[in-house]
Amino acid sequence: MRYNPDIHHRRSICLPGHTEKPIIVQTAKISDIRDAVFRPGMQPDGQSMKNRVFDHPMFAKQFLSDDEMVQVNRFRALKKQVEWICGRFAVKILVKDALELDMSLADIQIAYKEKGAPYLPQFPQIPISLSHSGDYTAAVMGRDPGIGLGIDVEKIGGLPEPSFMKIAFTTEEIAHMPAEARAVFANWTLKEAFLKYVGLGFNESLHSVAVIEGQIYYHGQKQNVLTWSSHLDNQYAIGLVYGDIFKHN
Repeated sequence: MRYNPDIHHRRSICLPGHTEKPIIVQTAKISDIRDAVFRPGMQPDGQSMKNRVFDHPMFAKQFLSDDEMVQVNRFRALKKQVEWICGRFAVKILVKDALELDMSLADIQIAYKEKGAPYLPQFPQIPISLSHSGDYTAAVMGRDPGIGLGIDVEKIGGLPEPSFMKIAFTTEEIAHMPAEARAVFANWTLKEAFLKYVGLGFNESLHSVAVIEGQIYYHGQKQNVLTWSSHLDNQYAIGLVYGDIFKHN
């Protein structure tokens, strides 16, 4: 894979039986990407809530197509615009480097399926997933067409109130989960990553998925998937779920 100075945090994870084509996890600070892609003086004001009209000359690195520029200007909140721009850059850099593509970043297309899962129209067999929270964005891609995956990153806050725990987690999950924030957010990232893995996101009930001691159950059935969890700066939890492509009944 090519070295790219814009992204410093990449990790390869091997799925049993797929060691020649590992999964690549990439994390980066949104503030670092923002500073790298905008021209001096053109960086969005992080304190502003009002959306901004972006155009190609504002960027030091040209990675958005004309259609994408139109799309980002439709968002009403600046925070959403910046997250979307930085997430787009992170995925495109990862795909271009990992696949060693001889094409511009602006020509790499990212689209969304009916339930909101991102995919690459030019490389539909290559699975990708994306997440962002606070000052971090996380992207992952697999190089094997036989796998599926999902990733989630969340800023660790305080221990949620019992009322939220009952909404977000099953009774069995709560019983097996240490009553401390890091454990709760680690479980949450795996739960959300699994929903991305099956391509449903929050179109599915949170109680349909249970994460118990690192093992995932879906509608009560143990799933043949692998999980990976870590932390970023001791302030963020990141979770990855991956395995053979999920087949809906």
